[in-house]
Amino acid sequence: MTNDPMSEWVLKDEILAAMHRWPLIVIFALAGAIIGLAAAHFWPMPYRANVDISVELNPYRILDDQYLPAFTNAEFRNIDDYKHWQMLQLSIIVLSDPYMVETLNQLREIDPYWDSVDEQELRNRLSADWRNAGLWSLSANGETKSHTVDAVEVWRDVILDFTNDTIASSKSLFQLELSLRSLNDQLIENQLQLSLLMDSLRKLENTHSELSGLSQDSVLSNEIHQEIFQLNTQLVEGMPGEVLGLGSIPDQNSTVAEYRDWIEKMTSPVEDQIIFLQLKGEILGQEISDATLLWESALQDGKGLSATLNLVTRASSAPEVRQIRSYGFAALAGSMVGLLIWIGFLLFQIICKGSR
Repeated sequence: MTNDPMSEWVLKDEILAAMHRWPLIVIFALAGAIIGLAAAHFWPMPYRANVDISVELNPYRILDDQYLPAFTNAEFRNIDDYKHWQMLQLSIIVLSDPYMVETLNQLREIDPYWDSVDEQELRNRLSADWRNAGLWSLSANGETKSHTVDAVEVWRDVILDFTNDTIASSKSLFQLELSLRSLNDQLIENQLQLSLLMDSLRKLENTHSELSGLSQDSVLSNEIHQEIFQLNTQLVEGMPGEVLGLGSIPDQNSTVAEYRDWIEKMTSPVEDQIIFLQLKGEILGQEISDATLLWESALQDGKGLSATLNLVTRASSAPEVRQIRSYGFAALAGSMVGLLIWIGFLLFQIICKGSR
């Protein structure tokens, strides 16, 4: 017994036939889109609150922020690189843990609703939209209008307070750098003076030993006199002017004993001045160490933000609130669901026909 070829069906032919009934496909897609739009309109949607702040930056004062390479380990090739890095750094900072913790603490004082919200969930609800310095839009998403408004307003206030404190730390870096430079200059000058006096003391001791071997009543040779004269000049440069004996070197015709007395008279003040300079060097070193710790602390507190950065709220600071209704996405999703229903209906027809 042979099968009637007219009674056989081919899957390809069934699909082609279904495609020729395209108005039915359009009807399913349109019906799904309409249902999606209706659902988007009547289904409860989350709220979004937006508030603007002004972010001001003077990128032409980049030289005032010479500490930035120590914080960023990066070089800025031009002003645009520097400005973009500042804005990117700020956008990261305003969503960092300290900001989220403080924002959440203040929100919990306003409404117990926030007790069930943690820092990460709050961070997911907040966003900062920016393109460059200028107007920044802060936004918060939430289930209710009041909670959304509270979130964006408190976050804005925390940003202004915390960030301006951070910028103040950046500004203090400039003064700390000037202080460090001054202390380092003083330390170098102190070390040079100490080295000069220690060399002078060594020469005084050597000259005293040399004179001890000569007749004390004899007149000093012109060569040794010139050496002592140069030594006296060196002492004048390294010793305070009020120290006794400076400039009172014996005359050229003085005896060896008179020169020895002068050397013995000068040795003690030189030794005292050396001790003073050594102590002064230790004090300067400690002051530099303390100032360096303050500088490093201010560097971390400043978080790399520019000392010329300024954040202010706008005059019309009331948040704008709206419900997030994505009609386009709802229509697309609805039409896709309609097409899937049509495909399911088509497969059902094909399976039923094939089972006959």
